[in-house]
Amino acid sequence: MAFDRTSPADLAALQTEVNTDPIAMGYDPNGATAQLLKLLNDAALNVGGDTVVRIFDVDAMLDALDPVDFDAQQTVAGAPEYVHTLVTHSELGDITAHKDKFRALFAANSATVTVLDAQTSALSRAEVLFGQGTNISRDDWFAARDSV
Repeated sequence: MAFDRTSPADLAALQTEVNTDPIAMGYDPNGATAQLLKLLNDAALNVGGDTVVRIFDVDAMLDALDPVDFDAQQTVAGAPEYVHTLVTHSELGDITAHKDKFRALFAANSATVTVLDAQTSALSRAEVLFGQGTNISRDDWFAARDSV
């Protein structure tokens, strides 16, 4: 469900968002385009505070393992080899299919599982409106602004 510049519905939705500013983002439809795009695309500026569960990738896995867990994994059967395999194959990107095994390996350490389960990623306003990974371009905004 990404933004489609050729979709009249998407153009209307973007135009309505900017013109009505429903959550008081501070849009200025007649102001600087760069500032408008920053408000739409920068998750840190989304006043709605919307988040999504973080994709389980190598970074998410390592963020869940604090230094104590790294040492403790030596006592969890299969954990060192498993973590090493995922880290050395970090080009895999999304490793969500491995999340359940990771949770099971570290189930005895509730802190690791709690941190893992609490990991979220902030969403930009564009992502809230049009789907995760959406980035509104200058041309997208011009098409929406100029649509009838």
